[in-house]
Amino acid sequence: MAFVPRIACLRPSRTQTQLISVAIGGAGRRNSRLSLCRATHGTASSTDAGVLAGSGVPLPPPGSAATSPVWRSSSVVEKYAKMPFTRVTLEELLQMGETHDLVSSARFARDELPKRMARRVKALQNLPFIVGVNPHIKSIYDLYHDSLGALLALPEPVDGPSQAVFTEELRKLVGAHQEVIPVLAKGFKECGKYMTKDAKTMFLDNMIHARIGIRVIAEHHLSLATPSPAYIGVVNTRLSPAVLITSVANYVRDLCELNYGGVAPEFVVAGHTDTLIAYIGVHLEYIFMEILKNAMRATVEFSSRTGRIEHPPVEIVVCKSDEEVVIRVRDQGGGISQKDLGHIWDYSYTTVPKYDDDTDSIFDTQARMGMQAGSGGPMAGLGFGLPMSRIYAKYFQGSLEIRSIEGYGCDVFLRVPNILGSSHVIED
Repeated sequence: MAFVPRIACLRPSRTQTQLISVAIGGAGRRNSRLSLCRATHGTASSTDAGVLAGSGVPLPPPGSAATSPVWRSSSVVEKYAKMPFTRVTLEELLQMGETHDLVSSARFARDELPKRMARRVKALQNLPFIVGVNPHIKSIYDLYHDSLGALLALPEPVDGPSQAVFTEELRKLVGAHQEVIPVLAKGFKECGKYMTKDAKTMFLDNMIHARIGIRVIAEHHLSLATPSPAYIGVVNTRLSPAVLITSVANYVRDLCELNYGGVAPEFVVAGHTDTLIAYIGVHLEYIFMEILKNAMRATVEFSSRTGRIEHPPVEIVVCKSDEEVVIRVRDQGGGISQKDLGHIWDYSYTTVPKYDDDTDSIFDTQARMGMQAGSGGPMAGLGFGLPMSRIYAKYFQGSLEIRSIEGYGCDVFLRVPNILGSSHVIED
């Protein structure tokens, strides 16, 4: 049964209406009051999912609109958000995958995901009021809130048939969350100025970090249900960094040629190109896409500004040691100015012109479309690409560093471990 939270419709004060108008902007102003009023559609059941659906969401009292939570927590959200989640290592996930016990895997996902979802709902509820009423942010809240209810409405997987039902519903939920990061980025692009830099960074770091954990658990189970050679769940046990980055580089070159009229730098891959590691491929793919997109864009645009006739190639080196694999990407795209260098890890900071769906370049649009499935894709002009890439790198105890020589180019160093030997805990 559909799960829709019930919202109490109260008349906002003049101050609140003005703040809402600023937050939602333009065309949304005429419907600012209506956006906070949703009719009751019933409850999912008499279980926790049904209780959650009946929660009220009044506006904050006058005078506190800019600092109060937008949504009042239901008892069910509170209950699951306070539950301790199981700290599981990747080694344990791999061991679970080796047994191919889909019922146990489904039960683990069914137990863990609601706790993690509830914590995200609470985090969104605690945003400043003027941020929370932004339509993009509000849609993310609705998605997580409804997904929590949908998970709680599912019966416990106890056998093959109930596991199959759970798996199919989980697949739908994973698909529904595909656009979370682009939508979240748009919301903070519009209203992030109403939070301090530290508060915004902490919220987004936690949100993205938690989302990675949620998706790893969910997609690990889904991958176990559709096994592939060399994979244990979502982990590719024979992943070649050189092959993957070559594939991504060819794709980025095609986009670069489309965007710049047939112009794109070449690339070379050298070093320990026969290296194989165990890793989650979509995480590396995301990072490679962002790094190479920046390198090729910078190379072409620096050539245009300086009158350089030929584009120097982007140089990629793969180096393997006992503990890790290091990938260095070097470009001659002019480097990063001192003015910009201190902000490259800031959310919503970008040197690309203001994001606009109607005027977005082929390069930017295709990069997002090609990469959003599973990981959320680099987003030129939204300023989330590098911060997210660093979170992906750090998630499994790796790192991402940039060294710039202004007027020449950049070196980007990505370090990743072999996670078969990692005890990294999948946290909230």
